[in-house]
Amino acid sequence: MLKKLIIKFFKYIKKKKLRISKNVIMGKGVSYSFSTKFEGKNKIGENTCINNSKVGFATYIGQECLFVNTIIGKYSCIANNVKIIIGKHPTSKFVSIHPAFFSISKQAGFTYVDKQKFEEIEYIDKEKNISVIIGNDVWIGENVTILGGVEIGDGAIIGANTLVTKNIEPYSINVGMPSKLINYRFSEEDRKFLKNLKWWNKPEEWIIKNKNKFEDIKKIKGMI
Repeated sequence: MLKKLIIKFFKYIKKKKLRISKNVIMGKGVSYSFSTKFEGKNKIGENTCINNSKVGFATYIGQECLFVNTIIGKYSCIANNVKIIIGKHPTSKFVSIHPAFFSISKQAGFTYVDKQKFEEIEYIDKEKNISVIIGNDVWIGENVTILGGVEIGDGAIIGANTLVTKNIEPYSINVGMPSKLINYRFSEEDRKFLKNLKWWNKPEEWIIKNKNKFEDIKKIKGMI
């Protein structure tokens, strides 16, 4: 009976890995949880860790990244060393920032409390255990840190070495420590058009057919 269960378990793992890795290129040392979903045509860089997350169609992620409790949209481009930081410590009222005084999770191997006294993780959707949402067609540069509770809008650009502490507008360009909006990729009219078009949800056949029109937003607008 035990032998049958072991064989069944390894068959399940093999099936699960094949399902997840279909049309997905994994670099050396990549780790991901079974709860993580890849929509396909993804490339994941070496030593990247992805836990309880979703990676949208055609999105690629660089090396040495960490994604936890994150939904990433389609056609997004993420450089090396991008990290999601979902944990936090109290900065006022509590005498100590040590989790032994407010958490039952035993991060240091012990705790002084028998109930949770401080919300350690920022959620966008606590029921689904989602802390960060990254939209479609988003470009994130190297060494970016994103804090929990943040949503990055479709088409946004996050410059290298940026600390993202608040929501990012769609099609905006943001840099700095912490992040600061410095410009938009398109006019307000064009941004509204693209948000309504949602081209990333079109069938791939449509995208391939119209690929040459992607070089200029005027060409895409002219065909609608």
